[in-house]
Amino acid sequence: MDIFIFDFDGTITSEDTTDLILKIPSEDRIWQIEEKWKNSKITSYQCMKAQARFLKGITKEKIHQHLKQHSHIDRKFSKLVNFLKTKNIYTMILSEGYYISIKFHGIQKQIKEIYCSHLITDNGTLTGELKVSNERTWNYNEKCIGCCICKVDFLHQLSTQYNITKSFAVGDGRSDECLFKYVDASFSLNPKYKATYQVKDLSDVLRILKKNL
Repeated sequence: MDIFIFDFDGTITSEDTTDLILKIPSEDRIWQIEEKWKNSKITSYQCMKAQARFLKGITKEKIHQHLKQHSHIDRKFSKLVNFLKTKNIYTMILSEGYYISIKFHGIQKQIKEIYCSHLITDNGTLTGELKVSNERTWNYNEKCIGCCICKVDFLHQLSTQYNITKSFAVGDGRSDECLFKYVDASFSLNPKYKATYQVKDLSDVLRILKKNL
């Protein structure tokens, strides 16, 4: 089985939808927490859990309205997914981003297997809690940043369940940089992170795959 792993924020979307949602409260402390993470004082997991507390009381409706104004999907996403299906390449999403954003854009209709972070709600209102897939560091790489979603671990789990013949990944963040080291071919949308291919958007990914598959 061949597998293609998508990141979500900044990859399928042109903007980071997590940051868009975190801008709704207009709270400076959210970005102070972000700086601690960027300076490696706290893990990604600790950062996202702390930031989610400032979203308490915000309604799903308000988030949907905000995303409708500011968030956009890469125009080639659907074509890329369809192309991968014609090649019998299994697709999945591994993202630290919020499921509320993924669902808003209807991504789950095209890719069924999705692992991400979940903002907890009560009667349509956020509680300030965040549910994630793992709450500890995995240390697959020399310097683990303690992601909410350890993409490398998911790949290892899949490898024990299935006979993966070739693996691909596309992303733009630090968690993707970790994953890039373990897949056969990688696509980075951020020049900061090394990959098999440096790309500008998903149209570049589609073009490269059509040429090589």
